[in-house]
Amino acid sequence: MDQTLRRLYKEYGEYSNYRNFPLDVDGLKPVERRVLLSAYKIARAKYVKSRQVDSYTTGHYHPHGECYGTIVQLVRQGFLVGQGNFGSNVGVESIGAAAPRYTECKIDPRTLELAFKYIKYSPVIPTELGDKEPAFLPTMIPICLLGSEYTQGIGFGYKTYIPCYSFESLRARLMWLLGYRKTEPVPVPISDCTVTASPNDLKELLTTGKKKIEVEGIIEENPKLNKVILKSWPPGKRFQSILNKFQTELDAGMIGFTDLSSIETEIVFQVLRERNRDKIYKEFIKKLKETIKGGISFEITVVGADNKVIVKSVDNLLLDTYNMFSTMNEKMLHDEIKRISNVIEEYNLLDIVRPTLASCIGRGLDIETTMTEIKRETTISDDSGVRELIDKYKIKKLLTLDTDSDELNIQREELTKTLANIDTFLTEQYSKFK
Repeated sequence: MDQTLRRLYKEYGEYSNYRNFPLDVDGLKPVERRVLLSAYKIARAKYVKSRQVDSYTTGHYHPHGECYGTIVQLVRQGFLVGQGNFGSNVGVESIGAAAPRYTECKIDPRTLELAFKYIKYSPVIPTELGDKEPAFLPTMIPICLLGSEYTQGIGFGYKTYIPCYSFESLRARLMWLLGYRKTEPVPVPISDCTVTASPNDLKELLTTGKKKIEVEGIIEENPKLNKVILKSWPPGKRFQSILNKFQTELDAGMIGFTDLSSIETEIVFQVLRERNRDKIYKEFIKKLKETIKGGISFEITVVGADNKVIVKSVDNLLLDTYNMFSTMNEKMLHDEIKRISNVIEEYNLLDIVRPTLASCIGRGLDIETTMTEIKRETTISDDSGVRELIDKYKIKKLLTLDTDSDELNIQREELTKTLANIDTFLTEQYSKFK
């Protein structure tokens, strides 16, 4: 019994981590990948109700309760495009999204280019519902490193808090890692605060995946009016905890505040007491600046293909995803070369058999007699290819189809050269992505 309990406990823990942490090669949690896949299937060209995307996800891939929270998150991050009220995190208190029947979404065109261009080459795995899904999305950059909000997750004995960057800064870092840039770029995590961490700290986060990054909230001062606007504060700090630092001043009527936030956070503090206004203002500013200093403890915890938890650096995530993306491109090129080669073979075969085929059709011979005639009058001994041609094309097309394969041969040669220079082909795709 003890061994059974340990085994079951371990399996539960691994499954919990699999669901709560991003996969290393595409940077997506299962529910995020499944929502994006559902939007790709039913909300690619036009907006659909968020409830439809939610229902499609739970009905085909994710039987673990509704996914609307993930849809809202992906809209706010910019991977889905939304219509309606998807809530807001600005101001004193966050505002929740409207019910899914009142909002609509579709997949963002940039997400299609980023992660779905080679989706048919991704290996498929069975879902818990007996359907099939891609094991990963063939993305150019790990999606957990993109967007505007940090990826979070708590699993079985682990937690993750992943920084996000601009695509351009990650692309520059990747090109340096691959040896295409001489100067090392050090991307700064996206934040609504001012990042005050040293370049060495930022570099340590990139190379180890773990580091506390110092930040400061942003304020706009107006000494003439004894007014200050609070624009942001460090993640992890609640506005109420900041306010508590000034409880004495608030209770004494020395200062007051108004939340004017709409698109962005804008909390206006005003000195209310007429006596010693300038002194109160200066002391308040000094105290506020200290209060809105803080640090963000990043720890990039992900799961690998074996569902094992691992802490990975930004650099390793970028390289792993690049290698996966390279493999998907190689598969695409091999498939395209094979397709063109098959068409050329068909055309060559048709050139050989067409005179005999035209004669047999003109004499009204049946298919079996026609096959016998083709074997007798040509060098073809196996008629299976001819039968496939006849099944594939209508008789009129067989006799009139232009079988000049010069252009196809040129295309095949170009694709073969591209395959031989796959790294150049990849870097061109990265440079073109906007």
